[in-house]
Amino acid sequence: MLSLNPITAALIIIIAVPIITGAFMQFTREGVHRSLWSLCDSLIFLCGLFLSIYVTRKVFFEHPDGFFKQIYDLIPLNLQTMLYGQDVLIYMVFVPILLLVFSALIRLFHDTFNRVGLAPLADILYSCLASSGQFIRGIIGALTQVPRAAFMLFLAGMALNFFVYYYPSPALSNWMNESGVYQKLYKEALCPVLNSNLAKNIPVIVNDSLARTIDRVIPFDSTAGNPLPPDSKKGIIIKYFNGVTLEEAVQSNQEIDETARALVGNEQNSTKKAYLIYRWVARNIKYDYDKAAALSKGNDKISSGSIVAFNTRKGICFDYSCLYISMCRAAGLKVRLITGVAYSGTAWGDHAWNQVYSTEEGRWINVDTTFGSNGYYFDKPDFIADHRYPVVQGEW
Repeated sequence: MLSLNPITAALIIIIAVPIITGAFMQFTREGVHRSLWSLCDSLIFLCGLFLSIYVTRKVFFEHPDGFFKQIYDLIPLNLQTMLYGQDVLIYMVFVPILLLVFSALIRLFHDTFNRVGLAPLADILYSCLASSGQFIRGIIGALTQVPRAAFMLFLAGMALNFFVYYYPSPALSNWMNESGVYQKLYKEALCPVLNSNLAKNIPVIVNDSLARTIDRVIPFDSTAGNPLPPDSKKGIIIKYFNGVTLEEAVQSNQEIDETARALVGNEQNSTKKAYLIYRWVARNIKYDYDKAAALSKGNDKISSGSIVAFNTRKGICFDYSCLYISMCRAAGLKVRLITGVAYSGTAWGDHAWNQVYSTEEGRWINVDTTFGSNGYYFDKPDFIADHRYPVVQGEW
């Protein structure tokens, strides 16, 4: 028996209810007026919502030179610091405020438009439909509800995106990743509109191990961003990754070592050397979606590690991280493998990344070469916004 994905089912219902209701609405002059007014209200709300999200994104996440940069500079520095990396909070606070402002401005012309344009249009439409059959009336009624259905679908997608960001749920993450309807909504609407840390479409592994990670790992200090030490009983220390030990996975070869040394050249600064290697791995290794799909289904009999990633120029997060380790070791850098969960833009899932030690600054720097393929993830200030529950699996 085929089972329907719960997220897909919920989104289909959200779309279908207003459209079906419109198809069977009572056909009267007043009903036609109400439908057109409702359509107009929905369009106004949608315009106000998208305009509010657009302005919020431009001011807080992009603020290029010009008007939006000037607005951002008016925000007190301490408030800018407090909001940095808090994408959900920014959207939840500022979008409603801007929506109220834009809606109020639009409605200054709304009443005049209703009186001059909408009311006569409703009378004309009623006269045309009065002589039509029930089928045509149903089609027209359903079409008038499409904007409302689209609006409700968009809000539902936003709510799911925000909810799973703050409350990681293995079951919900699986459903969202497997829902073709949600993934289409995310790709076509949510990602282009949000275009922030919440909208990355960067892969993570979502399977049963995510539930075990969330259940057994104690959240780290989000203000300090310090991972749990290897000997901590609070975290999970993984001995086998995809069927290989960690020492086997980070084994290098002459070609990898020579590539790393050629990359850093005569550079002596440890942070700059670490960045040069990060950039090379992020640019030259492609994400292996087939391997990720196989692992998410429990298949761990797959070749993994530095040499595999280097030779094939592809891999998953664990392969990216192992190759980074091998190349850092060849360049004389201290480096760690970190595991935890990360946010892909649609769901939280198991993930691996690195920390590299900056001798000049005396601190460990967070590095994610996998996420680096789609963004900047070398010593990113808000790195902890989408990386949680870090555990040190090894240090070299």
